[in-house]
Amino acid sequence: MSELTPGANAALPSGDLSVLIRHGVIPGAEIDVSAFLVTGTGKVRSDADMCFYGQPSVAGGAVALAGTSGGETRFTVAPGRIPAGVEKVVFTATIHENRAPFSRVPEIGLEVGGISGRIPCAGMTETALILAELYQRNGAWKVRVVGQGFNGGLAKLAPHLGVEVAEPAPAPAPPPPKPTPAPPKAEPAPAPRVEAAPPPKPVSLTKVTLTKSGASSRISLDKSAGGVVRVTATWIDNGDRRSDNDDLDLRAGILMPDGSMHWLAASHPGGLTASPFARHMGDVRSATRDAPGTEIIEVDAGISHKLGGPVGLVFSIYSAISNGPVSIASLKPTMTVEYRGNVIRCEYSFPDGKAAKGVYTYVIATILVDRDELDVKLSGLTSARGSENTPWITRNGSDLNVTFDGAPVFKKGRTMLARMLGAGTRKYANV
Repeated sequence: MSELTPGANAALPSGDLSVLIRHGVIPGAEIDVSAFLVTGTGKVRSDADMCFYGQPSVAGGAVALAGTSGGETRFTVAPGRIPAGVEKVVFTATIHENRAPFSRVPEIGLEVGGISGRIPCAGMTETALILAELYQRNGAWKVRVVGQGFNGGLAKLAPHLGVEVAEPAPAPAPPPPKPTPAPPKAEPAPAPRVEAAPPPKPVSLTKVTLTKSGASSRISLDKSAGGVVRVTATWIDNGDRRSDNDDLDLRAGILMPDGSMHWLAASHPGGLTASPFARHMGDVRSATRDAPGTEIIEVDAGISHKLGGPVGLVFSIYSAISNGPVSIASLKPTMTVEYRGNVIRCEYSFPDGKAAKGVYTYVIATILVDRDELDVKLSGLTSARGSENTPWITRNGSDLNVTFDGAPVFKKGRTMLARMLGAGTRKYANV
């Protein structure tokens, strides 16, 4: 495998590509890697060409953020699906809130299409870097390592590539003193008022990370914009050299306004066009170091309006008995909640070790959607050892209480075995 240093380039093989960025970890700071689709001017066509944590797939999936864990970020790129007019895919790294310079990591590595590259970081004071670019030359795609730095993080780098970044609104200026009133005089008739089209909203870069049980954060939903709230669970291979115990499942219980509960899982996928206005996007059965396991649930942003009241959701990660006595905590499950550039990450450190063996369900978070407000609360609760009972929620004002007395549910529904197991007596409306 050839290795490139800043300024060097190499031809890429044809076909779809996996791009791996090895950026390491800085204690107390968070490194975000993004991709920008730019034209010959070096600018994006619009904010929709920025692939980042708040917009993980762009150009119909031609470029997608595949996952981040353990100091590594992976993208997938399908050059054959890159839109006409886009000449480069530019990869960048930024340090969230400028909490540290890139000199805190020895180097940043890149792997794509059998080509590797590295950017030495010793002595760097910058908090944003252009790492590399994939570009077209004579009908073929190539990769170039760049290493250009910026001070000021993503807020400074993004405009360089044509992305307008939302800034916090400044405090309003004090009102001027009232002038002495002048004698009234005749006013000419006002000219007809012409309404100008509102400017496009800049991309939002709001990101919150919850790490402590009970911590919470809120996202305001845009009724006029609609769209979906994407909930993504990610886990990694625990390194025990077994390939048969890395199959986790993202599951959700949905508390309807009438008090009934709806079950959502790969076996009961739901749908966005009718109740429950949420859907599971499919089962993933394995995870590796380079390809973390990922399952996704999408929720209609207007779910509370469509169902006629507040809606609660409890999200859990499940490992079946057939996976053996693996600790789910050793697979480091995390969850993100994303809506229109707003991201809430749930990264609770579940206890590992002997006490975690035989625990099949970990509750990561609950979500309460009340009209146009979405509240996420980190949970950190686990089921009792050996129990297949499912998490159940009841609403107490603005709080969701989690218990483990929901009936066991397996991939083929509530089987006879499930009825014989445990004491879960609460029944789901759709199981």
